[in-house]
Order: sequence, then C-alpha cells, then structure tokens
Amino acid sequence: MRIDVRGLSFSYGARRVLDGVSFGVRSGDVLCVLGPNGAGKSTLFNCILGISRPEAGEIAADGRSISGIGARELARIMAFVPQSHAPTFNYSVFDMVLMGTTARVGGFSSPGAREVGAAEEAMERVGISGLRSRGYLQISGGERQLTLIARALAQRASVVIMDEPTANLDYGNQLRVLMRVKELSREGLTIIQSTHNPDHAFLFASRVLALLGGRVAALGEPREAVTEELIENLYGVKVRLRADEDGYMRCRPLLT
Repeated sequence: MRIDVRGLSFSYGARRVLDGVSFGVRSGDVLCVLGPNGAGKSTLFNCILGISRPEAGEIAADGRSISGIGARELARIMAFVPQSHAPTFNYSVFDMVLMGTTARVGGFSSPGAREVGAAEEAMERVGISGLRSRGYLQISGGERQLTLIARALAQRASVVIMDEPTANLDYGNQLRVLMRVKELSREGLTIIQSTHNPDHAFLFASRVLALLGGRVAALGEPREAVTEELIENLYGVKVRLRADEDGYMRCRPLLT
C-alpha cells in the first residue's frame, strides 16, 4: 500500500502545526519520522488516520483520497500503535490482540473462527504466542508493545502507523520491537513510525522524514537525509556521525 501526502496543512486555531507537508511511502518501506516535541508528528499521524481533517492538502492510499473513505474501511487499510496503552481491565494478551479484528466484524457480531485465527497468526508473527493467556497488565513493557503491534496485524491492515513505539522501553526491548518492525516491512507492510532517536533511523528505516516547525526539514534515505546539521537544528545538540565497524552510521554527542 502506497501512502502519498501532498501539501498537508493543519492548524489549531491560529497556531499552524503542519505547513505544506509532502512525502510518499511505499509497501515494504519503514519511514522514520524525526522531530522535536511540538514539531507536528502526532498531528500528522492523526491526519493520515482520518482522525483530524486538514485545512489544506490531500492524503491518498494507493491513489485514492482518504477523505472519501469511511472509518470502517479506513481501519481495514491502516492500523495504529500508540506509545503505550493501559486498559482499565486486565485483559489477556490474546483478547487484546483479538480486539484488532473488530474492523472486520459487524457491529452486532462476535469474533468467529476467522478472527481467532487472525489473532493467533498475528501473535505468532511477533513472537508472543507463549503469552496468550497472560494478563496484559502483568507483562513487560516490551511485551506490551509487541502485543499492540500484534493487535494492529490482526486488523489485517496494509499500513501500520506507530507513535514512538519504543519511547518507554529499555535498550533491549527497543531493539526487539524494532527488529520485529523491520521484519514486518520485509513482508510487505508499509510502516510509518516516529522516534526521537536518529540511530533508530540509521539501523531500521529505509526513509526518513524530519519535521521542524510543522515543515519538512529533510526527506530521503537515512544516510542522505540525517546530517549533523539537521540533528543540531532539530534537537539543539551537536553530534558527530560516524560509521561503526558494521558500516551503520551512529550519532556521537560532542560533550563540552
């Protein structure tokens, strides 16, 4: 599934949050969205998901404007993975994943064998089948994030949008989640995710979109788009970019 954003602008009252944002992402891509707090990343995601209506511009899924797609059909195209989620009830991991199938079940119907199969397949794909009966509130942060990704997969969407999926995870869980995400892109899913860590872009992304003040500050492959100057402009810190022994670029802060 290809997503194209053309000339997207959005304001909260008199405050312009997105200003003429344009980019495209294809099936199998991992687009990493960089930018400081307040740059417009979450608002961009809300517009793509159809939650917020832009004041100008267009968003298209495989050439079809999402403005003409109903909420239920759009949920069959796009899935969303939040930073974190704490339900009031301690649902099992399986039930949390099964909730992702609701977009394909009628309003007065219960999940059937097809939906159960989709949930089980999704858990298998992200490696959490062994957590099936565990309480969602009783598993680790990394396991919760993988559960939310599995829920998105059970939705059978072609596009998965993730809002800082590793923000609250330790280093090991960050890598485990991002490696799963990369594997899903190799299966043909279109992945759009935000992060504050440029190293994640170098390691796992095929393309980078950097936002600053609601505008596109950089767009392209990580090695081309992410520069020392860009990181200083985005985050106000000086770094050196160097390739490690495996050829991956890394950010090194300049400590004074």
